[in-house]
Amino acid sequence: MKTTLCFAAAACLLAGTAFAADSSSMSSMSSMSGMSSMASKTASVQNELVGVEAAWSKAFVQKDIAALSSIVADDWVGQNDSGKSQNKAGLLALVKSGALTVKSMKNRDVHVRAMGDWAVVQGADDETSSFKGKDTSGAYTWMDVFAKRGGHWVAIASQVTKVSK
Repeated sequence: MKTTLCFAAAACLLAGTAFAADSSSMSSMSSMSGMSSMASKTASVQNELVGVEAAWSKAFVQKDIAALSSIVADDWVGQNDSGKSQNKAGLLALVKSGALTVKSMKNRDVHVRAMGDWAVVQGADDETSSFKGKDTSGAYTWMDVFAKRGGHWVAIASQVTKVSK
């Protein structure tokens, strides 16, 4: 009898818990659906920015001034591995003149952290490059800050560090 009573009490408790869980699962499912949508949007932004970084590398190799100009915001400021700052006009001038030449650039370990219309992208690349005739080839790590302006992601700040051997 005691065992039957325990089973009956347990069955009532489980039924009540199941009912409570079922009624809260509707709002939980709705919340999970929102989370799934947010995760999908986050993945989409991450993929988009990884693509922008790849396009940026390709534009350097191809000396594509139009592509570089569309990726880099007018108010962009970059800091090179010597600690010197540069603006967009200076960067484009270096590429146009051939002072900065990139023969190959392969990105790796690219990580995106998006926060609404802002994102930080960190990564590394292995490149064959030269600056004013001096070989600058090697591995670099970098961080770019992006803002979404006019529906497009543009780089507003960058920092690069050459990885020492």
